[in-house]
Amino acid sequence: MAAKWSWRFGAFFVAAIFFGLLGWVVLDLQQSREREIASAERLGGTLSTLLEGHFLASVRQIDQHLLDFSTRLRGAVLERQPRAQVEAELRRYQAAFPEVHSFRVADARGNYLYDASGTLAAVNIGDRDYFVRLRSEAGAGLVISEPIVSRVTGDVVIVFARRIDDAAGNFAGIVLATLRADYFEHYYQGLDLGRSGIVALWSRDMALFARWPQLPSQQGLRLLDSPIPARLAAGEPAGAFRRQARLDGEARIFSYRQVADQPFVFTVGFAEADVLAEWQRRAAIYGVLGLVLLAALLALLRAWSRGYREAEALAARMTRAFEEKSREARALLDSIPDPAWLLDNDGRFLAVNEAFCRYLQRPMDQVVGSTVDILFPPDEARRLRDGQLAVYRKGAPVRQLVWLQLQGCLRPFEFLRVPVYGDAGEARGLAGVAWDMSERFEAEERQRLITHFFDHASDAVLILDRDRQVLTVNRAVTEISGYTLDELKGRLPRFFVDSFEEPATLAAIIATLETQGRWQGELRAMRKDGSLLPIECLINAIRNDGGDIVNWSVFVTDLSERKAAEARIESLTHFDQLTALPNRLGFSRLIDEWLAGGRRGMLLLIDLDDQLSRINDAFGHAAGDAVLRRMAVRLSRSLGDGDALGRLGGDQFGVLVAAEDGRGCPEVFIRKLLENLARPIAVEGSDVVFSASAGICRLFDDGDEVATLLRNADAALHHTRDSGQSSFRFFSADMNQRLAERLRLESDLRGALARGELELHYQPQVDLGSGEIVGFESLLRWRHPELGMVSPACFIPIAEESRLILPIGAWVLEEACRQNKAWLDAGMPPKVMAVNLSAIQFHGADIVALVREVLERTGLPAPWLELEITESVIVEDPERVVKLMEALKAIGVGMSIDDFGTGYSSLSYLKRFPIDKIKIDRAFVRDLETSANDAAIVRMVIGIAAELEHKVIAEGVESEGQLAFLRSHRCDEYQGFYCSPAVPAAAIPALVAARQR
Repeated sequence: MAAKWSWRFGAFFVAAIFFGLLGWVVLDLQQSREREIASAERLGGTLSTLLEGHFLASVRQIDQHLLDFSTRLRGAVLERQPRAQVEAELRRYQAAFPEVHSFRVADARGNYLYDASGTLAAVNIGDRDYFVRLRSEAGAGLVISEPIVSRVTGDVVIVFARRIDDAAGNFAGIVLATLRADYFEHYYQGLDLGRSGIVALWSRDMALFARWPQLPSQQGLRLLDSPIPARLAAGEPAGAFRRQARLDGEARIFSYRQVADQPFVFTVGFAEADVLAEWQRRAAIYGVLGLVLLAALLALLRAWSRGYREAEALAARMTRAFEEKSREARALLDSIPDPAWLLDNDGRFLAVNEAFCRYLQRPMDQVVGSTVDILFPPDEARRLRDGQLAVYRKGAPVRQLVWLQLQGCLRPFEFLRVPVYGDAGEARGLAGVAWDMSERFEAEERQRLITHFFDHASDAVLILDRDRQVLTVNRAVTEISGYTLDELKGRLPRFFVDSFEEPATLAAIIATLETQGRWQGELRAMRKDGSLLPIECLINAIRNDGGDIVNWSVFVTDLSERKAAEARIESLTHFDQLTALPNRLGFSRLIDEWLAGGRRGMLLLIDLDDQLSRINDAFGHAAGDAVLRRMAVRLSRSLGDGDALGRLGGDQFGVLVAAEDGRGCPEVFIRKLLENLARPIAVEGSDVVFSASAGICRLFDDGDEVATLLRNADAALHHTRDSGQSSFRFFSADMNQRLAERLRLESDLRGALARGELELHYQPQVDLGSGEIVGFESLLRWRHPELGMVSPACFIPIAEESRLILPIGAWVLEEACRQNKAWLDAGMPPKVMAVNLSAIQFHGADIVALVREVLERTGLPAPWLELEITESVIVEDPERVVKLMEALKAIGVGMSIDDFGTGYSSLSYLKRFPIDKIKIDRAFVRDLETSANDAAIVRMVIGIAAELEHKVIAEGVESEGQLAFLRSHRCDEYQGFYCSPAVPAAAIPALVAARQR
């Protein structure tokens, strides 16, 4: 009856195994299907990231071309240079990126100006979204359109565009490039997407732009039922989904990704048939294997029912044998302190001792009857099984070293196994014992590490005996000193340092070692070749357990590289690399040393008066460097033995001159110093003459700190600029006050325009024939809240030096035009408004664009604006000035030369430049009645202007006699106090009305 129930249990067990395996196979197939789909989604996500990277790389490359064009050729576009010249540059950009369909430039109204193809299309893009955005947003940067139909080619394209601004930052047009879908489709063609996979580039609202395989009929059309827009709106820029494609009906696994910061979306779709092909083959294989397994299990169940009783009888006999052998071995095993055991021929543990269980951390009932395959990991069990088989093969005791993972760490054990025989000589099993070798191995490893560290340490190490004689050294000692162990062994190491260190120093070291047992510091040693070896030493006593010194350890670090590096840093920090003189930091240290030592003398700051920049421009910076070295040599040779010289930067040198009675008058010495610098220097075959200026202060008299002395000498140098070239000034206490006042004026001037402190006054210009006011000159005034009205002679030079004249000049131009337009609108007869332009305005800004924009904003007709420039503006770059004046004349404004005759007057200017009026400077008008020379000059200017058909206006007319002289010689106009000084705008209407009566 028991056998019958056992058979039924076996049948139930086999059935449970079969259905369990069947369930596992079904679950595995389901999970593997999901894994295949998830893998396809991840691959699609990776490909969409790759496509995004390719798209952004193309965007950066195109943007680089557009940015480069807008930077390099903005002036050419603004000046409307010929198409052939600009389009050649566009074709060069297209050659660098041939996939771009075209590069084009459009003006501010959206009409094309240039096209890389050479053909301008008669279309307007002013209503395009990207054009409207660039026109309205000054900082828009690169703007990329959604897929649109090109009005030039009719293709669906993406437009990349950048804004072009004029010099004032106003919108002047765009430069754009277009990409067609075939650029991306060619790249997509190379992707491995399977038999029916697709990749596509869409706009954010799912309008198709590029696709592979291609669908030309769908390009530009929107996909209305896509889930992607809703996911993007929900904040999911990337993801995946499964659906049947609407364009070709194929069921696919889609991955999508929105391009960062751009209105585009990539989709990658893998056909489910392609993705699950391998899974379907696997399912078929599992089906075949399941049928085979079912047949095998049925056969096993049949055999098991027949042999069950035989197995049960065998198990009973083995149990009795095991119990018998366990009793026999127990007494022996328990007496062994190390792990010991008995095995039968099948490798089962018959008996083990307590040490074995302790190491294995298992109770004895779990160990007995088990094998090494159950108790140990696979790798360790295999090694243990190999050791057991070796005993059977040899038939004698065998030792084996095995590493086992026991008690939480990897331990080495030495195994000794011996065969156990029965009475008939047959092998009955194995007996074994194991010794834990961890402590021995750790000791050997420590010894190996110590030896390796000693031999390979970067620092030199010497081991000395108790008498401080060398016992051994590592290889680093030989490498840094040149001495071998044979040459050092048994010697006192002090011979290393005897040549460079004082005996008293060495005696102090020995005394410290004897009292403290330790010393550390830097020493100067000697290499075997006799050269200096800077070292750092650490000497320690080694004591035994009783505290007695048995050895000494010496650690030596080679400081050669550190000392060399410190020397290089010292040189770089305190010395000028061009002239080998102390730099500003090094020279300041010299001044500090003089002050600390109480040395009296003079500090000179010497400038080369700006000629160096001209040398650099004409002959190159190498020539300028050579000149600086020559000047340094000249200065050095002009100084005495106790003096000091440094280069403080640029073309400025510092000199410390000692106070010596034999030097003579300081002024004579300084004059000779400057004259020596002024001797000609040969540069590239030409003799160049330099001039220099010097600012001087006296040590202790003008300051007793480095910063104070340098500041005072610089103040003196600054004041020499008012004295001409090759001059010098000694510091005086009021210099800093004047500099402070100037800095205050500059600081206040920076905010004067914003605070409304600047205003314009207007001086009438009168026609000499009719006496009628025909124009005004706008004159800038500054009403300071504390200082009152500041003279233009004080703040105009400051504005020009600080370049504040640019924003102030632009404000003056616009305010004068606005006021003149207001007078016109109020019914005043039209008058010319004259506005002065400085050289910085004329050469440092896009003056043509500025004038055009001001006239457009204010609405003043161009003929009622006259721009005045001085002769200094003309002589800087005559060719460029001619072009600018012609461009201004093309706008319609008038041009006049101010202060004619006071500068570099040249009759060629009157002939070459498109001017309308010449202004005679007040310096010639003031003494007109008393100076024959001034009268002759005025007559000459009036006569020449008449021949060239230019008008003449005289400034500074204050008397009836001056007016009569000018009228008799047919001068056209005048201005000055005889008519009226410059007055505010509110006083002008009454002044004009009085003149009309």
